Amino acid sequence: MRGVYRFSALGDIAAALPVFRALKDPLILTSKIGRELVGDEFTNIEVLESKSVADLFKFLWKLKRRGVKEFVDLQNNDRSRFLRMFFTAYTNEGVSFDQCATRIFYDIAKKCGDIDPLDERFESKEPTYIVLNAGSSPKWLSKRLPDHKWQEFSQVLYERFNLPFIMTGDSNEAEYIEHLSKKIVGKVEVTAGKTSIQDLKKILTDAFLVVSTDSAPMHIAAAQKTPTIGLFGATNWVVSAPFGPWSVALWDKERFKAPPVKNLQERGDYYDGLRVEEGLEELEHRSIL
Repeated sequence: MRGVYRFSALGDIAAALPVFRALKDPLILTSKIGRELVGDEFTNIEVLESKSVADLFKFLWKLKRRGVKEFVDLQNNDRSRFLRMFFTAYTNEGVSFDQCATRIFYDIAKKCGDIDPLDERFESKEPTYIVLNAGSSPKWLSKRLPDHKWQEFSQVLYERFNLPFIMTGDSNEAEYIEHLSKKIVGKVEVTAGKTSIQDLKKILTDAFLVVSTDSAPMHIAAAQKTPTIGLFGATNWVVSAPFGPWSVALWDKERFKAPPVKNLQERGDYYDGLRVEEGLEELEHRSIL
């Protein structure tokens, strides 16, 4: 049996979702939040309950008991390096990091030799609503755009598509999203802090378009083949770009000639030059919108 390991944050697990789908009957090794995300698609899942040494050994025992022989390591941290010592392991050695995380994960996984191509087929979306995902975790306030940019973006989107907006986010972002919603042009519904991960996944799947900061909802939307415009400045738009031909990474090309060497946690004027029209034009050029 082959286990594929991705623990970490929700966005990282979402970026691995297209790879999980390409692997043939994988045992997904993940966290509780990872199970919440992928549990509607996969039943063959083992959860590492915590980062403790005791739980790590329990987890290893479970894998041995289940007959795992191969270990696809999409994490490459101390815990995964320990676990992979006990199996035939596939790692990121020799893999290019000059590409989005999903393709990095795929290049690791395809070393096992039993994997389908990534599914990049696109089907047009119904004109339902547009998701604006404006938040970020309290640790990453640097990913948040100035209020006036969301007002500007909503004006452009409303005039072009005449669709309602849904503003997503978790409970830590709810107050900020509620404040921001009052500046949005057009009809808007706030779901921040009111949804489960599966609820969020469905909202993003059924959307016509998602415009999002570099965050878990951005990666979930892209994994669900929803046209996605990812907004970048403080973080690396090459590695963190949303997956698929239906997705665009947008950054201020006048201010930044290359991605930041290290992600920027201090707030700054990273987003003033962003034009959502640029992302829309690129998606139209690809016949996505």
